[in-house]
Order: sequence, then C-alpha cells, then structure tokens
Amino acid sequence: MDGHGADLDSLPYIDKEYDDPAIRSQVLEMIQEEMGRMSPPAIPRSTSLFKNSELLRKEYERVKSGRPLPPFDIDRYKLEAPKEANIDEWQWASDNAASQLEHQSIRLVNLELLQQFGANAWKLSNFQKERMLAVIENATDGYKRTGVDLNKARKYEQVEAGVKLRDLESRWEEGVRQCIEIQVANCQLLAEISKLEHGTANST
Repeated sequence: MDGHGADLDSLPYIDKEYDDPAIRSQVLEMIQEEMGRMSPPAIPRSTSLFKNSELLRKEYERVKSGRPLPPFDIDRYKLEAPKEANIDEWQWASDNAASQLEHQSIRLVNLELLQQFGANAWKLSNFQKERMLAVIENATDGYKRTGVDLNKARKYEQVEAGVKLRDLESRWEEGVRQCIEIQVANCQLLAEISKLEHGTANST
C-alpha cells in the first residue's frame, strides 16, 4: 500500500480496547506489518551543499572526512629580526612590522569605537533580541492554543461519534437478538407442525 494514499485514523477518546496490553501488542504488530508494506519516501541520493561558497564547501568536506582543524598560524604576528643580512629578509621584516603596526592601529580604533558606541549597541541588540523572543513566544502560545482547540474539537467529535456508534451497536445487537428469537420461534413452529403432521398421519 502506498503510504501517501493510506487513510489512518482512530478514535482514542472512545476506543478503550487499546488499554488492554494484549490488544495493544496486537495493534502494534499490525501497524509494523502495514508500515513494512508501505513504500519508503523519495529521498535524493546526493545533495550538493554550499554551491556558492568554496570556503564553506571545503570546510564541510574537512568536517565530513574527519580531518582535524589546521593549527592557528601565529608566525605572521611575530616581530623578529632577520636571521640573514640580505635585502629580501630585511624587506620582509619591514613589511611585517608595518602590517603589525597597522593591525595595532586598527585595534585601537576599534577599542575607541567600542568605548564610544559599544554600550548603546549592546542595549539595542538586547532590545532587538527581546522583541524577537516576544514574537517567538507569542507564536508558540498561538500554536499551543491551536493545538488545544484542535484536540478539544477532536474529542467533541469523537464523543459525539461514540454516542452514535453505541446507539447503532445497540440497535444492531437488538436486531440480531430479534433475528435469533425469530429463528428459534420458527424452529419451534416447524417442530410443532412436524409433530402435528406426524400425529395426523398416525391417526389416519
């Protein structure tokens, strides 16, 4: 059976047979058997992630393959004198010192900006997060209320259906009882008729 075409429903608010452990075990076995006949959902065999970012794609492949994260390179932050007295070494040391000076200058600028605007930026960020939290909480409460209302509606419908089912079951049982009584009465009448016919035949 196709799982997408299956119509599975129950009446948990009025079906009390499921409380019996033996019935519950039988139902679970039937469910497992039915699920075994259902076709599995279509899942793509391969998914290409991070198509637009080579950096993220390489990092994903590294994590997927289990390779460790490469160590952090701190050599570029060291200020060491050249080991050899040649122009190239001194040029590299001079460029490195200039980049370190620029890096420290940028750090000072960032610290000044943080000191001037950091407190207000932090308050604004907290305010935005609180607003987002309030929106999420309101949405969550709305979903909870919807779920409660849905369960109430389901319970009401099932209770109403239970009343109708019990009435129909009672009428069916009464009909079966009357049929049995009629059959018994017919058998008795046939037996009396046969007895009368037998007695008439003997008297003649």
